[in-house]
Amino acid sequence: MANNRQSGRAGWRTAAAAVALGALIAGWAGALIAPAVAMAYAALSGIAFMLYRHDKNAAQAGRMRTRERTLHLIDLLGGWPGGLLAQDRFRHKTRKSAFQFVFWATVAINCALLGWLLSAGRPA
Repeated sequence: MANNRQSGRAGWRTAAAAVALGALIAGWAGALIAPAVAMAYAALSGIAFMLYRHDKNAAQAGRMRTRERTLHLIDLLGGWPGGLLAQDRFRHKTRKSAFQFVFWATVAINCALLGWLLSAGRPA
Protein backbone atom coordinates (compact mmCIF):
# COMPACT_ATOMS: atom_id res chain seq x y z
CA MET A 1 0.00 0.00 0.00
CA ALA A 2 1.32 3.44 -0.91
CA ASN A 3 2.14 5.96 1.76
CA ASN A 4 0.28 9.28 2.03
CA ARG A 5 2.77 11.29 -0.01
CA GLN A 6 2.83 8.78 -2.85
CA SER A 7 -0.91 8.35 -3.10
CA GLY A 8 -1.75 12.01 -2.49
CA ARG A 9 -4.31 11.01 0.15
CA ALA A 10 -4.38 12.34 3.66
CA GLY A 11 -4.37 9.77 6.42
CA TRP A 12 -6.71 9.42 9.34
CA ARG A 13 -4.39 11.49 11.53
CA THR A 14 -4.72 14.45 9.16
CA ALA A 15 -8.48 14.03 9.14
CA ALA A 16 -8.59 13.90 12.96
CA ALA A 17 -6.39 17.01 13.23
CA ALA A 18 -8.66 18.84 10.76
CA VAL A 19 -11.75 17.88 12.76
CA ALA A 20 -10.12 19.04 16.02
CA LEU A 21 -9.07 22.38 14.59
CA GLY A 22 -12.46 22.77 12.93
CA ALA A 23 -14.17 22.16 16.28
CA LEU A 24 -11.99 24.84 17.87
CA ILE A 25 -12.90 27.31 15.13
CA ALA A 26 -16.59 26.44 15.52
CA GLY A 27 -16.30 26.86 19.29
CA TRP A 28 -14.68 30.24 18.79
CA ALA A 29 -17.31 31.30 16.23
CA GLY A 30 -20.08 30.15 18.57
CA ALA A 31 -18.55 32.06 21.50
CA LEU A 32 -18.00 28.82 23.45
CA ILE A 33 -14.23 29.18 23.33
CA ALA A 34 -12.42 32.43 23.98
CA PRO A 35 -10.46 33.77 21.01
CA ALA A 36 -7.24 33.59 23.05
CA VAL A 37 -7.76 29.86 23.68
CA ALA A 38 -8.45 29.12 20.01
CA MET A 39 -5.40 31.16 19.00
CA ALA A 40 -3.28 29.37 21.61
CA TYR A 41 -4.29 25.99 20.19
CA ALA A 42 -3.46 27.21 16.68
CA ALA A 43 -0.08 28.62 17.76
CA LEU A 44 0.84 25.54 19.80
CA SER A 45 -0.22 23.32 16.90
CA GLY A 46 2.09 25.26 14.60
CA ILE A 47 4.94 24.92 17.08
CA ALA A 48 4.26 21.19 17.51
CA PHE A 49 4.24 20.70 13.73
CA MET A 50 7.61 22.45 13.42
CA LEU A 51 9.11 20.49 16.33
CA TYR A 52 8.03 17.16 14.84
CA ARG A 53 9.42 18.22 11.44
CA HIS A 54 12.70 19.27 13.06
CA ASP A 55 12.91 15.98 14.95
CA LYS A 56 12.28 13.93 11.80
CA ASN A 57 14.91 15.90 9.86
CA ALA A 58 17.39 15.59 12.73
CA ALA A 59 16.79 11.84 12.96
CA GLN A 60 17.46 11.42 9.25
CA ALA A 61 20.59 13.58 9.37
CA GLY A 62 21.97 12.09 12.59
CA ARG A 63 21.77 15.43 14.42
CA MET A 64 20.58 16.27 17.93
CA ARG A 65 16.91 15.33 18.31
CA THR A 66 13.98 17.02 20.00
CA ARG A 67 13.29 15.34 23.34
CA GLU A 68 10.13 13.27 23.42
CA ARG A 69 9.08 14.96 26.64
CA THR A 70 9.22 18.31 24.81
CA LEU A 71 6.94 16.96 22.10
CA HIS A 72 4.59 15.56 24.73
CA LEU A 73 4.52 18.82 26.69
CA ILE A 74 3.59 20.85 23.62
CA ASP A 75 0.93 18.24 22.77
CA LEU A 76 -0.44 18.35 26.32
CA LEU A 77 -0.66 22.14 26.32
CA GLY A 78 -2.83 22.08 23.20
CA GLY A 79 -0.52 21.52 20.27
CA TRP A 80 -1.65 17.95 19.71
CA PRO A 81 -3.62 18.71 16.51
CA GLY A 82 -0.39 19.99 14.94
CA GLY A 83 1.51 17.03 16.34
CA LEU A 84 -1.04 14.66 14.88
CA LEU A 85 -0.86 16.37 11.50
CA ALA A 86 2.95 16.22 11.56
CA GLN A 87 2.92 12.53 12.49
CA ASP A 88 0.84 11.87 9.39
CA ARG A 89 2.64 14.25 7.06
CA PHE A 90 6.17 13.17 8.01
CA ARG A 91 5.37 9.58 9.00
CA HIS A 92 7.16 10.27 12.26
CA LYS A 93 6.65 8.65 15.68
CA THR A 94 3.72 6.62 14.34
CA ARG A 95 5.16 3.17 14.98
CA LYS A 96 6.74 3.73 18.38
CA SER A 97 4.03 2.35 20.66
CA ALA A 98 5.42 3.86 23.87
CA PHE A 99 5.40 7.31 22.26
CA GLN A 100 1.89 6.81 20.88
CA PHE A 101 0.59 5.70 24.28
CA VAL A 102 1.85 8.88 25.95
CA PHE A 103 0.75 11.02 22.99
CA TRP A 104 -2.85 9.77 23.19
CA ALA A 105 -2.80 10.18 26.97
CA THR A 106 -1.83 13.84 26.50
CA VAL A 107 -4.66 14.25 23.97
CA ALA A 108 -7.16 12.70 26.39
CA ILE A 109 -5.98 14.87 29.29
CA ASN A 110 -6.05 18.03 27.19
CA CYS A 111 -9.53 17.29 25.83
CA ALA A 112 -10.83 16.34 29.27
CA LEU A 113 -9.54 19.60 30.74
CA LEU A 114 -11.06 21.67 27.94
CA GLY A 115 -14.34 19.76 28.28
CA TRP A 116 -14.34 20.32 32.04
CA LEU A 117 -13.76 24.04 31.60
CA LEU A 118 -16.59 24.26 29.07
CA SER A 119 -19.03 22.17 31.13
CA ALA A 120 -18.25 24.07 34.33
CA GLY A 121 -19.29 27.30 32.66
CA ARG A 122 -15.79 28.70 32.82
CA PRO A 123 -14.66 30.74 29.86
CA ALA A 124 -12.38 28.45 27.95
